[in-house]
Amino acid sequence: MPLIFDGIENIPNKENFIKTGTLQTFKADVIDASQKRPVLACFISAADPACVQFTALLEKYVRLADGKAALVKLNIEECKNLAVQLGIRTVPTTFVFMQGAPADGFAGAVAEPQLKMMMQALIGKAALSLDEMLKQGEDCLNAGKADEALQLYTAVLAKDETNPKAFAGMIRAFILKKDFAAAQDLADGLDDSIKSPELNAARTALKVALETKDLPSSESLAKKAEENPADLKARFDYAVSLFAEGQQEKAVDILISIIKEDKEWNNDAARQQLFKFFTALGNSNPVTVAGRRKLSSLLFS
Repeated sequence: MPLIFDGIENIPNKENFIKTGTLQTFKADVIDASQKRPVLACFISAADPACVQFTALLEKYVRLADGKAALVKLNIEECKNLAVQLGIRTVPTTFVFMQGAPADGFAGAVAEPQLKMMMQALIGKAALSLDEMLKQGEDCLNAGKADEALQLYTAVLAKDETNPKAFAGMIRAFILKKDFAAAQDLADGLDDSIKSPELNAARTALKVALETKDLPSSESLAKKAEENPADLKARFDYAVSLFAEGQQEKAVDILISIIKEDKEWNNDAARQQLFKFFTALGNSNPVTVAGRRKLSSLLFS
């Protein structure tokens, strides 16, 4: 499949997607702007020929991106405090900001073939339809690739600023990164008019994540469950702790084993928790698909 930049001539900087920033404008130019599209913040020294050459290359590909990415050039001498905070030791150094935070970065002047590939990975999904980008985002989530999913959902929102499925995917991606504050801020900040079943499910996933994030470690609960297998409450707590630590498949299997032994235990708590897990994972997640199949076999056998 050809790269999206192949065969395209330079495109004018129509909406000022290339800027020279300062410490004072950093929040507006980079942090805030990255809520709409990826922003490359490139720290340079104006006196360094390598920086001049590399920023010209960056400008070329940001123009070719045609609004799907932005570039902010920052003079390191004028932004020393910011450079220290970001741990910058050499120029040029480039950070990719998405949704108000650094999502990627690299030091040095990257060669054009590598830069072209990087930009393709960053915004190349724009050549896809919204449905294709959403599907790829979901696939990334299921594979545990939160940052790639965030890039895809950001690309969707650049085309459709109120797409509820994209917002739902971003909430799930932040949960996957265990950035619960970002997930909560996004969920709370959405307009009431933005609704969808996927968004409801993502909010449920966030609720489950918040409920389980401070549980005791699975190691401490495993011993209790192993010492007394008949203690269904101990096994239930162990499953919930495993899920919080990312061992979803094992957590689902333990809950199913509880249901197998006592379907009505604790007012159907195991089955209800299992459905919460499925909602948190999403319907297309392989763990959900396999878990539903096992549950159906158990209930209808």
